[in-house]
Amino acid sequence: MKLNQLLPTVAVAALLLTSTVGLAKRKHTVKIQNGLLWMDTEGRSVQAHGGNIIRHNGRWWLIGEDRSSSWNPDVNLYSSKDLQTWKFEGKVLENGVTHPELGRTRMIERPKLMYNKTTRKFVIWCHWEAKDYSASEAGVFESDAITGPYKTVWTGRPLDTKSRDCNIFQDIDGTAYFISTTDENTNLGLFKLSPDYHQAVSKTLLQEGQRREAPAIVNIDGLYYMISSACTGWDPNQAKLTTSRSLESGWTPLENIGDRIAFDTQASSILTIQGTQGTTYIYVGDRWMDPDLPNSKIIMLPIEFENGKMVLRWRESWTLDLKRGTWSD
Repeated sequence: MKLNQLLPTVAVAALLLTSTVGLAKRKHTVKIQNGLLWMDTEGRSVQAHGGNIIRHNGRWWLIGEDRSSSWNPDVNLYSSKDLQTWKFEGKVLENGVTHPELGRTRMIERPKLMYNKTTRKFVIWCHWEAKDYSASEAGVFESDAITGPYKTVWTGRPLDTKSRDCNIFQDIDGTAYFISTTDENTNLGLFKLSPDYHQAVSKTLLQEGQRREAPAIVNIDGLYYMISSACTGWDPNQAKLTTSRSLESGWTPLENIGDRIAFDTQASSILTIQGTQGTTYIYVGDRWMDPDLPNSKIIMLPIEFENGKMVLRWRESWTLDLKRGTWSD
């Protein structure tokens, strides 16, 4: 083959290779767009408020409150391969089905999903409440499969403590904790859970008298970071950060993080994306009442670290590389 005949062939091959590499790269690179209402694969709004996201069997699973009817929410589950395209998997906790009092004398807020590697069970902890918030209880549900069905394990006040707004935290060794606003929204209670995640076995009082809620904890290289908000109902407020080398003691004084209204959000969870070249930590927050409860938004922001400090900045859009575990503007 003559050189002038070879060159076009090489050029075409190079173009095809470049296109293939570009396509492969796009498969694991996603653009996060904030401020928009998430839609599922059926064209319906994603109803998963106040929940969390976990990784299981190569997919991301999102759990949260179905606020399409505002009050007495069911709990929905969605799955995704890229944190963008969400498939509705069903109602994992449902009024009048999961528990006879659910939807009648009790409602659920802030459902949080965990996988117990020892028991191979999926466990949900949540705020289990009366319509007038007089119950101040928690609820625990369990299933063999992530999609359910989930059965009631226990409902009540953990270690006889009034408990409301809540979250969960699984440490690196698999030890799980339930953390909630306690004692009439006065303190935070950190409840260590039994190995099967069914019950609280010990309690530590945190942020005494600070009236904090929506706590979200992450362990980064042995340092625990906790973001929380003040108790102001559906209205956003200044998020604050505290750190410690121990969950039970030594938490630093609260300091501001983000802007004065947490970019119009309240913390729901901190999502960890581990990749081949790094780890990205993502602040996941609810933008409540935008413009109403059913249409509240889910906001995802990359967490930065500067001079040993955790920093949270607003980004209308940013790019996440799921394979490499890196992000960029």
